[in-house]
Amino acid sequence: MSQSVPDDNSGNIVFSRKYGDRDALQVGHLVSSTKGRDRGRYYLVIGCESLSRVCVADGEGRKVENPKYKNIKHLHIHEVIAGELSSKAEKGKRITNADIREELKSLVKNFNECSF
Repeated sequence: MSQSVPDDNSGNIVFSRKYGDRDALQVGHLVSSTKGRDRGRYYLVIGCESLSRVCVADGEGRKVENPKYKNIKHLHIHEVIAGELSSKAEKGKRITNADIREELKSLVKNFNECSF
């Protein structure tokens, strides 16, 4: 079940889903944890370990050097992609903690403003 939210003026169309096509996860996806001590925290996907596990980071508590490995069943996938982060990954450039913090702050702010 998807819920559509208006465009956030950055070219990203915002959707939210709990279950669905999890194969579509890619670097830069906004996710939030639904299980564990970090429940409710927002992260950006920085790598895919397997079909069921991804590496996530928030640039503060979980940095690029020490990402958190999460089972995708324990994530709420917000269909918002950090454009700069995704393009950096495609070009093979290094993703920094500052990049993650900046993108995450912007995406979460826009996502919360657009939610109803």
